[in-house]
Amino acid sequence: MIRNTFFCFCFVAVIAGCTTRGSIPPSWSTGVAESYPSSRYLTAVGEASSREQAEQRAFAALARVFEVEVQEQSTDYSLFRQATDQVSDSINRQVNTRQLITGTAQVIEGAVPVEYWRKNQQHLVLVALERSGADQRLRQKIELLDQQTEALSRYADNAQLNAVVQISALQQAYQLQRQRAPLNRNLSVVSGSQLTPSISIAILKQRIRDRLAGLRFNLSAVPDLQPALEQAIGQIGARVSAEGSLYLSAQMDREPVVWQQGWYWLRGSMQLGLSNSNGEVIAQQRWPVKVSAQDSGMVEQRLRDLITATVADKLIQLLSSAQIGE
Repeated sequence: MIRNTFFCFCFVAVIAGCTTRGSIPPSWSTGVAESYPSSRYLTAVGEASSREQAEQRAFAALARVFEVEVQEQSTDYSLFRQATDQVSDSINRQVNTRQLITGTAQVIEGAVPVEYWRKNQQHLVLVALERSGADQRLRQKIELLDQQTEALSRYADNAQLNAVVQISALQQAYQLQRQRAPLNRNLSVVSGSQLTPSISIAILKQRIRDRLAGLRFNLSAVPDLQPALEQAIGQIGARVSAEGSLYLSAQMDREPVVWQQGWYWLRGSMQLGLSNSNGEVIAQQRWPVKVSAQDSGMVEQRLRDLITATVADKLIQLLSSAQIGE
């Protein structure tokens, strides 16, 4: 029993890492970790007044190694827009940030604290990520995304499907490849190489544009939405036609304007629906709408500006939300 207890204690001590003390910080605190050579490991050091905070800073430092490599990636979230605006630029930044955080979190999941040093209230922690393990995990995730992309691409090639379902499948494939991009960049940091996708983002973009160009919408919209929707349909490359086989409806629900804390507020919701010539609903979505102004006469203008700035993105979301088969 004593022997087993001693063995368990030693095992836990090894897993937890080696803690040292001394007047001089260890060599690994300056980036030279002899026990963890750069050919096999990626390492980072964190320093703080507590061990827990030092660990957090070490992991953050390791994450920055990957962030530097992927932060220049620029993706066009509103890829179908012929013109960009402040709203879509904001969406781009938000999506890029989410992808960066997700990709970085996935790649450093194998990192562990391996060395500790303490002097009074100064704590140093060394974290290490084994390259071979990270390489294997990244390749598995990338290959799975590629398999899913290829399956969606084949599904979209089915000529018996309506164009909207094809677009939805291609859009899902496109989003998978967007998830893949930071993982592939991380792979290059870990191993020095990348995996070439069988279907590139550029090809998926073009295929979606081609299908959008073939859409003809029979439009029925309330006056608040009609002009903006006609413009949005043109922006994505489609057309409005009374003979179109796709019926696009647009409704706006509005609450009365209210005065709150020095501002006039207008709240409501916008709904877009898409159906075929048989009246069958293909896709339908609703989004909240909220605008404010200190001048009551500006509220309606703010509403028109918001609709104009966002309705093309909403239309793309609608077209991408159609259910696809298994």
